[in-house]
Amino acid sequence: MNPAMSGNRPFLILRYTLIIATAYLLLVEREFAVPSVGIILLIVAALASNVVIAQIPAHVTNQRGFSAAVIIGDTLWITAALIYSHEFDADFFYLYFFVLLLAAIGESLQVVALTAMVVCAAYLYVLNVNGTVLSLWQSPSLIRLPFLFTTAAFFGYLIDRSRRDQRRAREQAYADLERLVAQRTADLTATNQELSAFAYSVSHDLRAPLRAIDAFSQALIEDYGDVIDPHGQDYLRRVRANAGRMSQLIDDLLQLSRLTRAEMHSEPIDLSGMARIIASDLQRTDPKRSATFNIESGVTACGDPRLVRVLLENLIGNAWKYTSRHPSAQIAFGRSSDDGEVAYFVRDDGAGFDIAYADKLFRPFQRLHTMEEFEGAGVGLATAQRIVRRHGGRIWAESEVDRGATFYFTLARKEHGDELSDSAG
Repeated sequence: MNPAMSGNRPFLILRYTLIIATAYLLLVEREFAVPSVGIILLIVAALASNVVIAQIPAHVTNQRGFSAAVIIGDTLWITAALIYSHEFDADFFYLYFFVLLLAAIGESLQVVALTAMVVCAAYLYVLNVNGTVLSLWQSPSLIRLPFLFTTAAFFGYLIDRSRRDQRRAREQAYADLERLVAQRTADLTATNQELSAFAYSVSHDLRAPLRAIDAFSQALIEDYGDVIDPHGQDYLRRVRANAGRMSQLIDDLLQLSRLTRAEMHSEPIDLSGMARIIASDLQRTDPKRSATFNIESGVTACGDPRLVRVLLENLIGNAWKYTSRHPSAQIAFGRSSDDGEVAYFVRDDGAGFDIAYADKLFRPFQRLHTMEEFEGAGVGLATAQRIVRRHGGRIWAESEVDRGATFYFTLARKEHGDELSDSAG
């Protein structure tokens, strides 16, 4: 048997039944007189279309669009044939279209079939009450019942099949999505485990050689300082300085790694109070500096206090660092509105940067100033961005060279924060 015909067998049988029921209805209503040429052509075209459909693969005929086209096409040619025969009154057409509506809105094929039986029984009752003929079983109108029932069954089958196919497609899509999520979760877990192993390796395996380099360089300076000339001692000091810088880079890299894996616990945070503490700590590191901190009062947010503290330390610390060459620096912290969303900012009047290179700001170890200008490893803003993203927010900057910079960031709303806390726990 043709595989296409095998897959479409229920559809083809039901449609042949509908075509035959329609043809027989027209013959009986005309007392088996030969129908007009137009009606014969419509029936022949319907039979020929079924032969063609039998050759179409099942995956095509199972498409929703194909079922809709068959329903519309069959409704049109059957309605045209019934009207063209001039044998049916308005009451029958009301019943016919009611059956079509029933097939369209029925929840399942079983419900459609059961309701069609009730409709046919009601129609039988009406015929009997009206007493159109004394013997119901001799009435030509009785053939209308299998026609109506077949119409309901065929169209109900198509619509039910389309719904079942859609349901299967949704279930398959959900199953595929669940598999993808499970796979991504497994990949993320494996990646986090690899990061943990890498962090352990960095923390233990790289620090030991660095400590050795620093210690032996210091020993050379202390024990053989009178033998080594000034140039040699300068080289050793550079070795120690770069070993210290390498150690700081490792610390920054480890902190960046931990930020992506640490659990989050969201709660209300007094950002104004936190900013004042950070500003006070910075001023104690260099009491001689003339810097004014303008911190807006009453600024609060919801987030992980530990991570938000690191975020503000990096942003306010950057403002402190890049205003170090100003005789009187101005650093501000506050909040503003961006498209109806609360945005927090840290503003300074320091060195600033060329906004054309803003895409490099949040990349790890990318710097827009040289080490001779301002020290640092280029990890602070990358750390800030990861913290903001973990809170479901965003961070961006505005700046001009020698006219300062302003860093804006948003954090999740309270409801979102609670979700983060729940998922973290």
